[in-house]
Amino acid sequence: MNRKWSGGMLAALIVLMSIPSEMAYARPKPEITVISEIMFGSSEEYAPELIYEEGEKLYRLKTWELEPVKVSPREKHVEQEVLYEGIENMESVPESRSITSKEDFSGLQVSAKYPVIKRKKVNEEWRDDFTFPVVFHSYGAETYQLGGENVPIDGDPLRLELYEDALLSEIGVTKEHYRVTSTVWNGAPYLDEDDILCRDATAFGKRKVIDYLITYGGTVTYPEIEGYRCRAVYSLKEYEQIPAEEKKIVSNRVVEAVEYDPDSAWIIRREAIVLTVSLILVLLFMLLAAWLIKRAVEKREEKRDGCGL
Repeated sequence: MNRKWSGGMLAALIVLMSIPSEMAYARPKPEITVISEIMFGSSEEYAPELIYEEGEKLYRLKTWELEPVKVSPREKHVEQEVLYEGIENMESVPESRSITSKEDFSGLQVSAKYPVIKRKKVNEEWRDDFTFPVVFHSYGAETYQLGGENVPIDGDPLRLELYEDALLSEIGVTKEHYRVTSTVWNGAPYLDEDDILCRDATAFGKRKVIDYLITYGGTVTYPEIEGYRCRAVYSLKEYEQIPAEEKKIVSNRVVEAVEYDPDSAWIIRREAIVLTVSLILVLLFMLLAAWLIKRAVEKREEKRDGCGL
């Protein structure tokens, strides 16, 4: 019979041990250490939070200190897009550009020059604002010389279809990006300082312009810098005995002691009493269940013994 009773008690103990952990009293850690993220800049006015929460428990700051931290060099890819409008040729687009990049982590700014890594044509058009002066020189009795072309000096309008290539060649451009649509004389013929007969003219036409979206970029290296982080120690017991209106930190980075708060202590004791009573009731229930199982087994055995007689 004792063996059966022991078995029933063992079963009750196993059931009790299977109670979810939420029903058991888990004593929180009396102290915890909290290490902050790395910070930069002035540390004169820095102070950690007075209250820290972990696992639904509130901890009060006990002591804290700032410790230096060295941050190794870091690399980051940077890019910058620039829109250049009305470009006549790519030679006028800078091949490099200074970019200032700011590191989010430390706030550090680094400026450096970066090359073009991408070119994109976004628009193209012909504009009717192209004009340039032309000076014709006469080396014969009846013509002016323009490059390899001879232009009549009889005062008739210039024949552009014959001289457009020569006019553009005089200013070092081609018909791919420029067009001459008209030309007019500017005044009468005159002799220059070398007694050569000359005549001024003005050419009008079109020029092709392109809008380019240029991307500059490369890798920026942020140098090694020194920051600091806070190592703070929080105490559960001290916080539970400190009223909220008396929270204060002294200059030596040690939390100032305060008076005991009986109301706060009563709340803690009340929670502990409720938890203890709950565990006792569960244990009594398990023992009652074990006793009922034992009684049922005894009755079954008595009935079997009676039948045997």
